[in-house]
Amino acid sequence: MPETMTIQYRLTRELWRSFFEAHYSCQRTLQQRYLWGVVCIIIGCLGFGGYYSSPLVAVLLMATGFFAVLSKPLLVIKSLRGACRHPFFGKELTVTAGPAEIEVRCGTAGYRQPWNNFFGYRRLKPGVLLYHDRNAFFFIPAAAMAETATERLEQFLTAAGVPKL
Repeated sequence: MPETMTIQYRLTRELWRSFFEAHYSCQRTLQQRYLWGVVCIIIGCLGFGGYYSSPLVAVLLMATGFFAVLSKPLLVIKSLRGACRHPFFGKELTVTAGPAEIEVRCGTAGYRQPWNNFFGYRRLKPGVLLYHDRNAFFFIPAAAMAETATERLEQFLTAAGVPKL
């Protein structure tokens, strides 16, 4: 088996969206915010149903609840707007992963990162997310890798001491 592996894929809007949704689905604060939003909406509806006498409180609870429930989709949309400005957006990437580092190329541009620059990684349904910090990540889609390539990538990360989040 060769020491390095090469993966190629196109950075499409749908691909970015699937990874942003997977990333935000792992954040416990957004999950809690969603649940509290549902509670606020229910209490706000009770106010409109006459269970308490303040329509202002009911409106504020409804507004707060809808904001909380819609936080994740709003964050995905905001993140997608930023991703559309990325210099590699819509282009073909060539990722070469080896025991010491990962190299990302797009045409003549690109960069290299040693594995110890990564904060952690997650293996989710759309693929592997390699985190630089809690919110900044690079991703490799599962559709671009065979199962053996995904396992090999995890071996590189484990050997380099990158924690699984």
